[in-house]
Amino acid sequence: MEVQLEGEEDDWNYDSSNEDYIYDEDSDGQIVKRKSKFPRYNNDTEIPHFSLSMVFRSKNQLCKALRRYGIVTKRSIEFLKSESDRVRAKCGWPGCPWLLYAAKNSRTSRMQVVTFNDEHHCAQNRQNKLVTTKVLAQRYEHFILANPMWKIDSMKATVLQDMFADVSTSKCKHAKKLVMDKLMCRMKNE
Repeated sequence: MEVQLEGEEDDWNYDSSNEDYIYDEDSDGQIVKRKSKFPRYNNDTEIPHFSLSMVFRSKNQLCKALRRYGIVTKRSIEFLKSESDRVRAKCGWPGCPWLLYAAKNSRTSRMQVVTFNDEHHCAQNRQNKLVTTKVLAQRYEHFILANPMWKIDSMKATVLQDMFADVSTSKCKHAKKLVMDKLMCRMKNE
């Protein structure tokens, strides 16, 4: 089960951009180009894995990975500080020590994990705020298109079983509306 969020582009494990390299000066004053030693985020894994000093292309890639991690592991991840050059996320369960803090690396201008505690002392959370209307619309688009009369109670039960999340009736109705509006736009453009 792969959860891909709206607008998520394929982020390759390694690319050929100059940001994969570190430029240093050797003893003769010559500029030396070295391959980065930091682990890179792999978008291809089913459950996102994080580690200390892991490098992300952008803040957007990091935030998408954290949201995907929360949805797949059925845990509520909260973003405490989210500015252009840093992101702090923690588990939403009171007393759970899971925490990730990443900041922009001044040498490479990429986001790098500075602090990471991978311990969860919590149960999976049914009140997951990461399960948004857009996530529901993307996840169940093919079901809604195949059966536009899909009952809301049935949709809520399916979401609870698949994603272990209690969702409101209005959230399910809005997700159906998003899918149907998208279908109508496609039909108008043809």
